[in-house]
Amino acid sequence: MHLLEVNNLSLGYGSETIFSNIDIQEDSGKIIALLGSNGRGKSTLLRTLAGLEPIFSGEIFYDSVPLKKMNREQMSSMVSFVAPTIQKTEYLSVEGMLSINTYHRTNWLGTLTEKEKERIAGSLDRVGLQGFLQRECNSLSDGEYQRVTIAGALVQDSKIILLDEPTAFLDIANKFLISRLLKQIAHSENKLVIFSTHDLRLAMEICDKLWVMTPDGFFTGTPSELSSSSNDDSKCVIERMFNVSGVHFDPKIKSFILSEDED
Repeated sequence: MHLLEVNNLSLGYGSETIFSNIDIQEDSGKIIALLGSNGRGKSTLLRTLAGLEPIFSGEIFYDSVPLKKMNREQMSSMVSFVAPTIQKTEYLSVEGMLSINTYHRTNWLGTLTEKEKERIAGSLDRVGLQGFLQRECNSLSDGEYQRVTIAGALVQDSKIILLDEPTAFLDIANKFLISRLLKQIAHSENKLVIFSTHDLRLAMEICDKLWVMTPDGFFTGTPSELSSSSNDDSKCVIERMFNVSGVHFDPKIKSFILSEDED
């Protein structure tokens, strides 16, 4: 069995299916980008994998254990989720924010042991924020705060880290910094890191694999596999993300461009 296995998963709300037939098999030590147009279901997929949304239909397994049978402690050890927000909590220190990620290992009072305090400080070191323990969260820049949220996932020490648009509100320099950090974590910490993004070029340059949600279905593969066409007349998987006339994918620049015959 794989670290993550998804069989015939469908996403939806109430009686409405928004995406179906998702099959995935992944193991640790990789960074993966989840791509797709707005409204395709990227956030819903990540939240379903994190156990924050009910499974509409299908099955999700972690280390051969069905997600439906896992308790909160097991899920906390397996999966951490970084939400797509840059809203900072006022009057809360960085240490206080990160201590929340230890709840599944502390007692009912939430008392931090020396080992947990060392884990928190060490996680900040690994994201380049040494000396930030007592800083108030609302005093941090957007890039610093995003690194703190990633440090939280390291404090939680889960095998899988899911991030919903972690670079959406960041400038170019911080996008590069956060992306490089996530890749380092996946490879050096032997984690499975999965993040959604609209930055196609960034995803293709740093990721080991891509998950692509298209109108034609769900596809997985390396950036080179999904950006190549089987013949001159067929669209590659990347190009099939968007059903917009006059726009096509250029593999040389790893981006979408207007067709030459368009204004």
